[in-house]
Amino acid sequence: MNISLIFGTATIDWVTLCEVFRLAPLGTREPEKLKMAAMNSHTVCSAYLDGRIIGFGRALSDGAYQSAIYDVVVLPEYQKQGVGRAIMEALLEKLPKNAPVLIYAAPGKENFYRKLGFGKLKTGMGLFPNPAMSRAKGYLE
Repeated sequence: MNISLIFGTATIDWVTLCEVFRLAPLGTREPEKLKMAAMNSHTVCSAYLDGRIIGFGRALSDGAYQSAIYDVVVLPEYQKQGVGRAIMEALLEKLPKNAPVLIYAAPGKENFYRKLGFGKLKTGMGLFPNPAMSRAKGYLE
């Protein structure tokens, strides 16, 4: 499989990317909001196969003390084939070294991140606009 990783947002079809999220399944995204989030991110990395977007991830960073990775998504038919790992490694390469990198792991996907060196936080907390929904999805106790 000849995957191309592309940094930035110039090649992204936002409607198609939202469909990737839906199919993954990582919920629904609105194209304009996803575009705004990506445009305001430190690093954006998309995976393409034969010109078709099959994966995506983005990272935020203050450039010195903290970074966070969000929205790592791969179409189901390409999961467990190294696409997600390639996106994660590409994002991590662009982030400041020797500073913590945080990530939300979708429930059930924690082992994917453990294989990349991430550990479960003991003191992580979250303030969500809809705590009941976040609890139902497994993100809050």
